[in-house]
Amino acid sequence: MKKSVFCMLVAFFILSFSGLSYARGPFITPGARAAGYGTAFVSIADDLTAIYYNPAGLAYQKSTQVMVTSYYVSANATSDDTSGNPTKYETSALIPFLGFSTPFNETTTVAFGVYAAGGGGGKVQGLPAGLKIEGEQSFMVYNVSVAKEINDKLSIGIGVEGIEMKDKLVANMYSIDYSRSACGFQGNIGVMYKPVDKLSTGFLLRSGTYIGLPKEQNSSNPSFVNGYTYPMTMELGASYRVLDPLNVAFAVSYNKYSWTSAEYNDTVQFRVGTEYKATDKLALHLGFFTDPNIYKNSDLYAITNIDMYNMQYLCLGAEYNVTAAMNLGLTYTHSFTQDVVDDGVTYEYPLDMVRFDIGYKF
Repeated sequence: MKKSVFCMLVAFFILSFSGLSYARGPFITPGARAAGYGTAFVSIADDLTAIYYNPAGLAYQKSTQVMVTSYYVSANATSDDTSGNPTKYETSALIPFLGFSTPFNETTTVAFGVYAAGGGGGKVQGLPAGLKIEGEQSFMVYNVSVAKEINDKLSIGIGVEGIEMKDKLVANMYSIDYSRSACGFQGNIGVMYKPVDKLSTGFLLRSGTYIGLPKEQNSSNPSFVNGYTYPMTMELGASYRVLDPLNVAFAVSYNKYSWTSAEYNDTVQFRVGTEYKATDKLALHLGFFTDPNIYKNSDLYAITNIDMYNMQYLCLGAEYNVTAAMNLGLTYTHSFTQDVVDDGVTYEYPLDMVRFDIGYKF
């Protein structure tokens, strides 16, 4: 029984860190500049990550441009267990984003993007020779967006996304070895309104989707995940230039998982961020956002403390305009999560991420 519980616990850790959590929270949000704002970017959306945050922001981007983002994630679970069980669960991922946009005419912009909405691998350290427990999940997004400027105060945008999910798990000590994949589609509708020069507001509606994985036919190959639900999301935000060098932004998003039969909680996220232009070329960012636990109490999740998924993130970043055409961005994100104590053993879940942007306008 103890081995079965341990296997389930390990699989849950791996799948949670390498896939399920990667499909939400900061992992689905590309861009160093946007992260520097604490992901409160729905009312700003002034670079190519607008295809995710608010496609309406593309309408005011009049140059042909390309943007590459890479972000490295480290999410290691550690424990102070002295009974001989493994004490470290390592998960890491290098997640890419590539976007391109060009004006179609004076008021319309089209954009394309390919990016990982999450993914990574997890493995258990400290097992006897020849034994391994490894898991991997990935979510690759293919985006096409179109935005139209109604006037200098109002714009609208729409986007369509195809999401490919891959799921693998190998635990030879328990005769588990499978690899599966499936696809889903969702749409985005965004609006941006700038009533005065210093104030910008934004709204995003994301349809969500359910990606159902093929069922594992081999009874000795139990799958721990049947698929993943992307929530229907409604997000509203505003940004205000308090002083010439200082801009403040906030956003609230409602993530509705209950539109499907998925056993997840609907959640509300809060985001706030600032940008301070230290010089004409250098801007500094400070942001904060929440990411509440989505899991409901169940027999599966009762083996661990799901409160560890109530996360808060602090973001520190900078952006530098190398030339009028090229800019660089760098942001560091750290999570504050609740430690878990089970049978006298303390588990910690530190999570760190670094995002790096390169943008070029032709």
